[in-house]
Amino acid sequence: MKKNSVIKAILFAFLAYVVLSWIIPGGAFSQGSFTKGDTNPIGIGDIVIYPITTSITSVFALIGIVVLLIGGLYGVMNKTGVYQKMVEGTVKKFNGKEKAFLITSILVFAILASLTTLTLPLIIMVPFFVAVILSLGYNRMTALLSTFGAILVGNMGTIVGYNASGYNYVNYFFQLKVTDNIGAKIALLVLLVIILTLFVIKTSKLQKVETKKGRKSSKKEEVATESLEIPLYKKVEESKKSSIPLVVILVLTLIVALVAMFDWAGALGVEKTIFTEWYNDIMAVKLNGYPLFKNLIGSVNPFGYWSNFELSMLLIIVIIIIGFVYNLKVKETYEAVVEGMKEMLPVAVVAVLANVLLFVDVTLLNNSSQTIVATIYNVFFEMSESFNFAIVSIVSAIGSLVNNDVYYLINSLYDPATALYAKNLKEFTYIMQVIYGFVMMVVPTSVGLVIGLKYLNVSFKEWFKENWKLLLSLLVAALLVIAIVALI
Repeated sequence: MKKNSVIKAILFAFLAYVVLSWIIPGGAFSQGSFTKGDTNPIGIGDIVIYPITTSITSVFALIGIVVLLIGGLYGVMNKTGVYQKMVEGTVKKFNGKEKAFLITSILVFAILASLTTLTLPLIIMVPFFVAVILSLGYNRMTALLSTFGAILVGNMGTIVGYNASGYNYVNYFFQLKVTDNIGAKIALLVLLVIILTLFVIKTSKLQKVETKKGRKSSKKEEVATESLEIPLYKKVEESKKSSIPLVVILVLTLIVALVAMFDWAGALGVEKTIFTEWYNDIMAVKLNGYPLFKNLIGSVNPFGYWSNFELSMLLIIVIIIIGFVYNLKVKETYEAVVEGMKEMLPVAVVAVLANVLLFVDVTLLNNSSQTIVATIYNVFFEMSESFNFAIVSIVSAIGSLVNNDVYYLINSLYDPATALYAKNLKEFTYIMQVIYGFVMMVVPTSVGLVIGLKYLNVSFKEWFKENWKLLLSLLVAALLVIAIVALI
């Protein structure tokens, strides 16, 4: 039952949308005016076709490819024999200071997420932190909260807005500065991180499982031992080689991914950055009239404009480099990559399927069809003629359930927001970002959440049952800051 919990949750959300499509008529906004249409039911054939089409649509399939390549990366790392040394060395360093590592993990992921909102690149480092946390004796829920949970909290308390592939979305849509409401953003992030850290420290418990040699383990012991199995971490014959090159490669990979995928132009409010200038200079270099670097580099975008295409390329290059540095044969590297990918395949599947509602909504919009989401928006917008932070919060939450990418969420709310709340766009966008971040912690359409749950084999029931107090505290803190921002 637990094994397929995440897929069942995604399926339930999709079927709920299907049922609503038969009941709620579609609608559309144009220059602030709402037009109500007819129902546009999703039929039996569509129920089958939509998930399949989502899986083969490049932008969503790429998410799965990145997840698989992260698995391949750790497969090769395990094969080197030094990854085990790297994990065990860290565990040894934090023995007796286990909570210090939990706090470090939370701070690293939450701060980086708040500054970049780049979830997939950050997940590159998650398996290592998870391996250390589980090896220290903590359970899977603690590992989940200290890594994926910290990333989601960081996104909820984003400081500089959402940036990816050359777009700062707040600036792109609303021409607002990333420094708008900066005081509230920093205050909220600090508050959220404190809440998460205190909760993790309070609920985390070290578990020591010992089985005496020569005695058959009881069923209880077998279950406990099985629960300590660490994903993407295999103990192999330890290599005599140093783990330092591997550490350097991993750190550089993360830095390159975050720097290259962050929208520097949008964040700094400039047309060109030093990265684009370097890129143009390099591409302009010719050898006897031949554009050498332009042909060698190919169609790779400059730093600041990278997407999951380039991230996939980076991971493949890093896998090859690690294999070369540690003298792995081509066959060994290939087999290690395949093994890692196999382990991450279920995670990649749920990561792709989490986008099915977004695919449905975007498909309807591309076909000039009216959507039920717009109709629901309008119901709440009609409740008040003036700016109301409670209504904006509710509308943002509803939109986030379907539009799990903030770009599409802003796009779906752009027309009514600019028409109804032209004088309150700073407050509107801030509320939308915060509520979107919170919703991504509770819904099965959240890519970051479902990846974390599936990776650590935690069900949605467990997630809510064990963390409802945390989620409620985060929501209350967010609503408190939102209310202050809206009323000032």
